[in-house]
Amino acid sequence: MRSRLRLAVLAMLVVITGHPGGVEAMAPRVRVGLARGVPEVRFSGVEGVTVSSRRGGATLAWVEPGRVWRLRPSDAAVELSGEEGEGPWRTEDGVVLSPPEGGTVTIYGLSGHWDGVADRRYRGTVEVFGHGGGGLTVVNVLDLEAYLRGVVPSEMPAGYPEEALKAQAVAARGQALMKAGRHRQEGFDLCVGEHCQVYGGATSETERSDRAVAMTRGEVLLWARRLADTLYSSNCGGHTTNNEDYWLGQPPVPYLRGQPDFEPGGQVQHQFPLPQAELERFLKYAPALNCNQPQYAQAQTIRWWFLASRAELEEKMTRELGDFGELLGLRIGERADCGAVQTLYIVGSRRLVRVRGGPAIRRALGGLNSARFALEPVLGEDGLPVAFVIWGAGWGHQVGMCQVGAAGLAERGWDYQRILLKYYPGCTLARRY
Repeated sequence: MRSRLRLAVLAMLVVITGHPGGVEAMAPRVRVGLARGVPEVRFSGVEGVTVSSRRGGATLAWVEPGRVWRLRPSDAAVELSGEEGEGPWRTEDGVVLSPPEGGTVTIYGLSGHWDGVADRRYRGTVEVFGHGGGGLTVVNVLDLEAYLRGVVPSEMPAGYPEEALKAQAVAARGQALMKAGRHRQEGFDLCVGEHCQVYGGATSETERSDRAVAMTRGEVLLWARRLADTLYSSNCGGHTTNNEDYWLGQPPVPYLRGQPDFEPGGQVQHQFPLPQAELERFLKYAPALNCNQPQYAQAQTIRWWFLASRAELEEKMTRELGDFGELLGLRIGERADCGAVQTLYIVGSRRLVRVRGGPAIRRALGGLNSARFALEPVLGEDGLPVAFVIWGAGWGHQVGMCQVGAAGLAERGWDYQRILLKYYPGCTLARRY
C-alpha cells in the first residue's frame, strides 16, 4: 500500500510542480505484475540473489551465482527450497528476491511475451507472495526509467530511427504514469501485456532503445499543465482517429484528434471525409504515407485483406454475439470522418444485430487488424453470400501516435519533439525529473 501511495503522490507532484519538495526528483518506482496464480517460481541470478522476508526484510537465504532455487505455495504462505536439498523454509509474508546493485534476477518459465522467450531477467527486485485463489503472484519492483528500458523495445522495434525511439520513450513514460494503479487490487500497478504496456524486462533491452530512454529521461507531454494520455498504436493506415470515434461514448480529448499521416502540400492529397469510392481505393492501395514504410513494417500492417467464408464468420460472430440465426449479410453503417467504422449491422435469419464501437466491431469479425475497413459479399446462385472479402488499412486502435508513421517522419529528418507534437497537437513537452 505504501509503495502504491508513493507512486501516486510522486506522479501527481512531478506533473504539477516538476520536482517533489522542490528538489531534483528520482524516478518513481512501479510495481509490474509478471504472473498470478502460478504453481511454482524458479529463479536464479548471474551475480547471485538475496532472499529476504517481504515484511520486516530479514534475510532468509543467499543463492549463489548461477544456482536455481524454487518457491512454491504452502497454504497462504510461500515455501523456499534449493536445488541441492536446502530447506525448505516457510514464510507467511512472501519473499523479496534482490540481486547485487546493477544485477538482475532471472525468472524461469514465464510465457506470453511476443518474442517467445520464457526465461527472462529483471532489474530491481522481484516479490513473490501467495495468490488469493491459490498459486503465487510475481511482481517486479523497479524505477520507472528501468521499466521503460524493457518497454520501449517491446513496443517499438529497436531498429527504428533514433528519433522515433525517443518519441516512443516519451509516450510510454506518459502511459506508465497514466495507467499506474490499474491492477491495484491484484497487488501491483501495471501488467506486462497490451492492457498496460508490453514489458519484457532486462531481456528485451538493447543499446539503441536504452539510449532513447536515457536521452529523454523524465520527459512527458502535458496538456493544460496536466499529464497527457499519450496513447499510441502500430500503424494508422494513413490517418489517426479521434478517441471518441473509436471508443464511442468517451468525451473528446483535445490532443487525441485524428491527424492525416501525410503532409499538406505534398504529393498525397486527400480531404477527409472521403467519398465512398475514394475511401475504398484509399483502403485498398496505400499511397506514399508516412506510415507506408515496408522497411519498418510488414506489408499486412499497412494494407491488408482476406476472404472469409460465411460459415467461418457466422461461427465467430455467434460465439461473440450470441445466436442470430443464419448469416444473411453484413452492412457498414456510420463511419467516422477518418473512415473508421463505428456501426456494423449483422443481418441474421432470426434477428438484426447492431455492433457499435471499434473494439466490439473488431472482435465481432474475429479480431480485425483495425476498424478502418470495407467489405464486399461474394454471392452464391441463391443470392445469399457464400463469403466476404474484407480489406482495410493499418493496425491497432489508431488513436494518438502512429508508431510506423513516427519512423517515417524520423526518416524525413523530424526530431522526436516535432513528431510528438504532430500526433498530440497542442501539448507541451516538459522534463519532470
